[in-house]
Amino acid sequence: MTTRRPGTVVVAVVVVVLAVVGFAGGALLAGLLDEEPRTLATAAPVPAVSPSYPADPPAEVVADPDTPALEPGVRTRPVEIAVAPYGLRLPVPVRWTRSDSQLGEWKWFPPDQPTDNAFFLRVRLIGGTQTRSSALQQRLDDLGGASSVEDLVVESRDEAGFTATYVLDRYRRVAMERFLSVDGDTAYAAIALVGRERDRRGMADLVERIVRGATTS
Repeated sequence: MTTRRPGTVVVAVVVVVLAVVGFAGGALLAGLLDEEPRTLATAAPVPAVSPSYPADPPAEVVADPDTPALEPGVRTRPVEIAVAPYGLRLPVPVRWTRSDSQLGEWKWFPPDQPTDNAFFLRVRLIGGTQTRSSALQQRLDDLGGASSVEDLVVESRDEAGFTATYVLDRYRRVAMERFLSVDGDTAYAAIALVGRERDRRGMADLVERIVRGATTS
């Protein structure tokens, strides 16, 4: 009879245990390697608790001065501004008061009306070789970028001008601006009528008559 020493038995048991563990680990690893790739869950958007960007508050608008509206068919008279070869001859309403507000710009205001919040006519000469389209776009950019102008809405535009509304000093304004050209492309002058909603019909009539009657001098 052969006698085994205790140490030999322990070693044998450890070897058997390691073999079992190794087999199980290998089987587990093989299973993981053979398993089909899994698709990760797609992150779903979370509803926002508050807006990402604060919205601008609506512009405050007060009532227009309760003065008579500009009516169609107002009588006009011819005037000349600047001097040849850069002068301009055009019809302006009779009895309207002229104000030379700045170099190269003239304004006319009706009698007995507030100068800031009623209707008025503005004529501005455009120097250089700027095209009508670029002059028009620059004017819209200036309006849109002005800190005092709110809620600008361009209602219509074409190659000769635009009609827009905006809030200035808490008053809703209607602006009709037209750009004159001698050669059909280069901007020569800008004619603008600014008023209230109640003046719209009279403004549309007057601005077109002024444009038709304007000539260089």
